Amino acid sequence: MKAHHHAARLSFLALGMFSAALCLDARAADLTIATIEITQGYQVAANSTALVAFNPTAIRVKVALNGATAPQAGVDAIVRVYSGGVEIAGSPLYSTNGPISAPVVPNSVNLNDTLNFYFIPPQSTNVDFVVTLNPFRTIAETSYANNNGSVLDRSFLCRKIVELAYVPINYTIGGGLPSAAMMQPGGGDNFLRGIYRVRDWNYHRSPLGNLTWSSDVNNSATTLLNSLNDIRQNQVPAAGYTRPEFIYGWLLGNPYSGNGVAIGVPGAAAFGNTLQSKYQRTFAHEVGHLWGQQHNSTTIGAIAFDVENHLRDPLAIGQPMAATKKDIMYAGLTTIEAWVNQTSYLAAINDARSACAGANGEEGSGDGASDSGQPAIRFAGSHDHQNRRIALQPAFDLVSGVVDGDDATGNVWVEAYDRDGALVHAIRRDTARCRERCEEDCAQHRETSFYAVLPRFINGREIESVTLREVRSGHILCELKRSAHAPTVGQMRVAPALLAIGKPFDPARAVLRGPARMQWDAHDGDGDSLVANLLYSPNAGDAWTPIAIENASGVIEFDADLLPQSRAQEGRFRLRVSDGFNTTDSEFAQGFTVGGGTPPDVHLLSPNTGASVMQGSTVIFHASAWDLDDQYFNDGGVSWTSSIDGSIGTGRVLSKRDLSAGTHTMTLRGTDGSGLSSEVIFSIIVVEREFNSGDLDGDGLVNAADLAIVLSGWNASGLADLNVDGVVGADDLAILLSRWDM
Repeated sequence: MKAHHHAARLSFLALGMFSAALCLDARAADLTIATIEITQGYQVAANSTALVAFNPTAIRVKVALNGATAPQAGVDAIVRVYSGGVEIAGSPLYSTNGPISAPVVPNSVNLNDTLNFYFIPPQSTNVDFVVTLNPFRTIAETSYANNNGSVLDRSFLCRKIVELAYVPINYTIGGGLPSAAMMQPGGGDNFLRGIYRVRDWNYHRSPLGNLTWSSDVNNSATTLLNSLNDIRQNQVPAAGYTRPEFIYGWLLGNPYSGNGVAIGVPGAAAFGNTLQSKYQRTFAHEVGHLWGQQHNSTTIGAIAFDVENHLRDPLAIGQPMAATKKDIMYAGLTTIEAWVNQTSYLAAINDARSACAGANGEEGSGDGASDSGQPAIRFAGSHDHQNRRIALQPAFDLVSGVVDGDDATGNVWVEAYDRDGALVHAIRRDTARCRERCEEDCAQHRETSFYAVLPRFINGREIESVTLREVRSGHILCELKRSAHAPTVGQMRVAPALLAIGKPFDPARAVLRGPARMQWDAHDGDGDSLVANLLYSPNAGDAWTPIAIENASGVIEFDADLLPQSRAQEGRFRLRVSDGFNTTDSEFAQGFTVGGGTPPDVHLLSPNTGASVMQGSTVIFHASAWDLDDQYFNDGGVSWTSSIDGSIGTGRVLSKRDLSAGTHTMTLRGTDGSGLSSEVIFSIIVVEREFNSGDLDGDGLVNAADLAIVLSGWNASGLADLNVDGVVGADDLAILLSRWDM
């Protein structure tokens, strides 16, 4: 039944194939389809590599010339796409680069050795692709009966939108903050988007702002990783935002000796460089570790394809990727040397964190975390594997923490005891899987990150001490006991950093804007060293945003304009002070009005500005949009406008095939719930072409039979849409009549 179904579907394309009225000479060509590849970045010859729904997809058609000894000019094709037997919107597809000069021996590593098509697939288990070469008989052939080919029954899987927050690191001893353009969507995440297929990436800046780091990163990498993981796991949700699956920190230049590092394999936090030759690849490499991939030494093994040409900027890397390129998990590469093999490509698709069922972002995340908030205490530090000890950072109580589960493969026991010395809780955590250094194979980090969140109370008994020991030997790595006295916090002072002398700040009357400063006094009865976290709430304490973490100076400077805007006097400041185990919270008594609102972050992902496409081909418009107040933008908040065609649609991912010929100045606009908006202006060039002769039935003439096809498709779309404006109408009829009897 399946074969008969597809034969019927193809019959109209083959109409007239055996009764062509053209006079063919001995030099006539004979074109056939050599291969059809359906790819989203990596595909094996059998077209069996998994594909994900709603992702920009390329169809690459390789043409065979059947005995010809010279290239054949003017070759083009159309592709019809069916889902469940029904032709999808936007089909048929016209090539983005045709007509081409088809070579005698085509090589997919050359972009224009294949006819290339683009579309956005639906979620389906039954998608068929039917390709017709030379559909309008513009090339005389000895036979038209062999011009069709197909790929049938492909599945496009459901995967969810994966959230990844990035943190600009103000590395004070290394020159400060990286360039915003290198970190932002459409810059830092380009390699990531090219090779890891989920429904989409909600890649955005951390709602908690920049992270200031004043220690040599080569001596504090594990502490930095723990701080990033703190932000992701505890502080972002405490501030009222969605907990991201991953978090990534960007450093200016390449101050870290290993290019970048991940907290675990798998894991959820990493950081890396902004060295132009490496930063995009380093980001994708470290996220590969977070997906659970170890280093390898393999090439990609097949010619692959950067569908949206994400890596064009800044290194001018073309779309086809040679089979000799190395896999993303090969250590120490530059961006231009790498792409992805099938194993690494499938890591994202097969991970539970991208599965549609894992809608809360933590389910099956691989870190054993429970998503239910409860009073908790966070322990973090550095595991020195050579000296077999763990040095802990100050512990902090969490009002509503995400408690870690037991990792059965872990190498460190975390044991919690009550005041009577009774063991009340124990879990295993892994610090060994992330030891390989990323600048070279085989070398190992001497120190790796330790991180664990435990419930603060177990059956009503509070944790009073913890012991960390090796799972295999029982060797004690660290012990920490609660001291007798918790810290006390004295006077807290909040005001603009540049407050004029003699003009005290009155929060009851003035708005806190721009540079600001918090100062405080704190003491500890046991003489313990103290560190503090400064938190801010825009809504009278319903959610808390960290401004600074583990500060020991007694003063914190921050930019109030980067904080979520508060209403009236609902802004609050809270200081959380730790002596290493005990935590004391102190809240500033006076309410504040903070900030003035921020417009959304809107970025262009594709097409590349200045890109050139052929008229009638499908253009993929892809945007990133995120807002400090609204968070993830729904499609209605993103709009696209052309200087020639006016409004062309809304949505984060949009396909359009009926753009008019000419140079379009495009406006991408994102508008948040408060009416604030941001715009990106870019250009694309649509090159005029005549790709449809009007011979719709393929009999060699434009006549009454073709007129009947136009009339039967009136107000619809398809091959009778001769001017490719999306609908069959009067303009198409006029074009057909102008070609009558031709």
